[in-house]
Amino acid sequence: MKEKPLLLIIGNSNVGKSSITRLLVPNPKELKGKSGKKPGSTLLIKPINQHNMPYQIVDLPGFGYMKHASKRREEHIKRKMVLYIEKHHQDCFLALIIINILRIEDEIQKYYINNQVTIPLTFELINFLKEFELPTVIVVNKIDKLSHFDKTKKLSLLVKTAKDYNIPLSEFNEIKNLSKDSISYIEFSALKKINLHDLKKIIRFLLIKSDSFS
Repeated sequence: MKEKPLLLIIGNSNVGKSSITRLLVPNPKELKGKSGKKPGSTLLIKPINQHNMPYQIVDLPGFGYMKHASKRREEHIKRKMVLYIEKHHQDCFLALIIINILRIEDEIQKYYINNQVTIPLTFELINFLKEFELPTVIVVNKIDKLSHFDKTKKLSLLVKTAKDYNIPLSEFNEIKNLSKDSISYIEFSALKKINLHDLKKIIRFLLIKSDSFS
């Protein structure tokens, strides 16, 4: 029997990956552990497979922003995540990169503005996934925490910086515009379920599309 395809959920620690995972599964009570746990505590890579879900979810370990983690431990987690994607990318139909809009400016400041020889982790992830031609959508979480002005300012910085790394990032508007040549971002709030319907629509579309090419 053929395994269900994989949906990857990727991002730094404490950006809301577990909360978003719980919104996507039919039976969140079946998930072990609780959302909001200590950053970096999700280390095991085991697909979530529920009876009424046509795909499996892989909530990959988070790295970055781990206050009490050593650099060696962060590198171990990052290497583990990279190896998993390299091994299983052909079974994946979509990667969701979750970012916390409250932190994206700090990340860009630290790795892009203050240090020109580094690359922000978010863009490093995007470029890595592009190597495998894996459809990728950026989920900009926690937009409910900002005013419209501040949200627009941070999203503009995100798009501008992405362009400097040759990443054509644009806001999601229509399903038909999703492609491997461009990467969409979607504004989101796990707390208030803002744009949850659109996110599920994206997942369904890319799942069906992957079936047609398998």
